Formats: sequence, structure tokens, C-alpha cells
Amino acid sequence: MYRVFGSRISYFTGKLEAYLRYRGHDYELLPTYAHVREVAKGTGSTQMPAMQLDDGRWTSDSTPLLAWLDDRDDAPSIYPGDPALRFVALLIEDYADEWLWRPAMHYRWSYRLDRSHASLLLAEEQGVMMRAPLFLRRQIVIRRQLGGFVKGDGVTAKTWNHVESGYFSALDRLEAIFSTRPFLLGDAPSIADFGMMGPMLRHFGMDPTPADIMRARAPGVYEWVARVWNTRAGDRSPQWISTVDDALAGLLREACETHLVQLRENAVAIAAGQARYAQEIQGVRYEQVPSGRYRVWCLEELRREWAALDDSARDRLRPLLPEPGAAVLWDTTTPLDSGYDPEGRAPFNQALNVFDKDART
Repeated sequence: MYRVFGSRISYFTGKLEAYLRYRGHDYELLPTYAHVREVAKGTGSTQMPAMQLDDGRWTSDSTPLLAWLDDRDDAPSIYPGDPALRFVALLIEDYADEWLWRPAMHYRWSYRLDRSHASLLLAEEQGVMMRAPLFLRRQIVIRRQLGGFVKGDGVTAKTWNHVESGYFSALDRLEAIFSTRPFLLGDAPSIADFGMMGPMLRHFGMDPTPADIMRARAPGVYEWVARVWNTRAGDRSPQWISTVDDALAGLLREACETHLVQLRENAVAIAAGQARYAQEIQGVRYEQVPSGRYRVWCLEELRREWAALDDSARDRLRPLLPEPGAAVLWDTTTPLDSGYDPEGRAPFNQALNVFDKDART
């Protein structure tokens, strides 16, 4: 029985839960802030989710945690065996984790109906400042989330439409994929599907405004969310696609134009010692975006995966990864030094905030 500390509307808690359900693992979901001291002591952070194993060890960070679980589970892997397709899956997971975060937080906290729903649930579920009246606890949650993770993450009147277009683009590309197969890369969920479950399950699929959009614009995606949540692994090895089709290529193109550009600009800012920086994404300029060492580590990991590919795999992938965004994968002139997990202990290392503390104010 795993102890999972998070929230039932948490982005990355949903990602982890989807995998645990898929593998049939027993777990208990506990609210993070009701156990905040225990979680902080065990992982070094209070980010969601944290998980305590039945032997007492603590883990955090959904990406290395799912990789560790998959490696020890006696079942067909969620990582494709073909190196090129594996890289595609990892890039999509990272895009879902780190780029779709912005529109997910925007929809939840920028719209009145959505923030009313989320603030009430979090104020009651997490027990934030239990001695304060409920209305005050809700206001504290709203102020922190809207100020720190929406307005504080570059969402302004000038970027508003582009932030929302990122959600529309993801929906349209996923809808095209699911018109031909049940999961992103074949007939079973891969790490790409579980990565996408972070934003699509607990934010876009549950918050009132983006859920309405999903049902109307991409009902196939809405169906896929439920399908991943309800699918259980079997003994049969997944049948992965043999080539990247146009629908999947469109999703990769979107990731290169958005996520990889952000990773590059964040890495440059960290190298220059900047707590905040500006970036231009698809012709739209974002100001005062918080930098973070964790996202440098994300780029380090993608570069490491790219470097491990043989020439044949790279030749297959290069036409699918348009420059200049994708060039950060092979152009090592962009400096990378996250200083995160130098011993390679993840997910058993000390956690690191996605945004450095001084960049979240």
C-alpha cells in the first residue's frame, strides 16, 4: 500500500494516480497540507505528489517516479522499445508537464467559476489555515495561485489569447490522433499518455471552463481521459505504431515551437543568474517569466536521451523536430547546469521546486 500525498484536483497527483491504477497498485491518497511537516521532512519539498513506499522510503517528482515504478513492475513497459519512438514519448511527456502547465493554471484561476470551484475544494481538502474562516482560506488560496502561478508566470492581457490557443492546439492534435487509435502511440497507454493525463485529467477535464471546451471541441480527448483512467495493464505487450503519422507529427511540432523554446530561454536565464526573463513563443512575447533550475534539468535529461540515440534514430527524428526550437536538443552552445540530482538518485533525491523560491514572488 503506497501512501500518496497530493490532492484530488492536483495536476501531477492525477498523473501518478493514473499510472498506479493502470498497474493495479493499492494506494491511499492523503492531503499534502494536512501532513506538510512529514512530507517536507521526507522529500525536502511540499510539492505534489509525494509518495511513501511500504518500506518507509520517500519519493517525489512524477517523471523519475514513473520510470522507477515501470522498471520494477513485472509487466510490459510503458516506454516503447524503439529508441526513436521512446524519445517522442519522453518529449511529449515533458511538454505536457512543463508547457501545458501555464494554460492549465490560467483556466483554473483566471475564470471566476473555475477558481470558485477549485478554491473551495482546496480550502476544505487541504486544511489550509484551519483556524481561519472558510471564506478567508479560499481567498488565501486564490491570491497565492492567481498571483504566483498565473499572473506571476507571464499571463497578461497581451499573452492571454496565446495561452488559451496552446490548449486549443493540444486538443486539436490529440483529437486527430485518437480518431485513428485509442492511445497516443498505439493500443496501450505509454509514458506520453500518462504525461498528458496531468493537465488533461485534473485540470482541463475537471475545471468547468476547459472541460466545457473539451467536450465541445474534442470529445475524443474527453473519452480518452476516461479510457486511460479506466484501463488496466495486461500481460500482452503493447502494439506501438511503427511510424510517426501526420497527427502525431503536429503535436511534436507544437512541442518544438513552444516547450523547447521555453526550456532554452529558461536555461539561458539561469546561466545568467536571472530570476525572471522574457521569451518569445510563436511570435508572442512573455515578460517576467520565472526561471527555475528544475526546467534546466528537464532539458538536460532530454539532451541526454538525444545523445544516447544512434544515427539512424536521429535521422528518423530530425525531420519531425523543426528548428530553431528543436535545435536546443543537439546544439550544446546553450549552457546547462541545473545542479539538480547530480548523483542520479531520483526519485529518491531531495525534491526541487519547479520555480526557484525567489522567482515565485
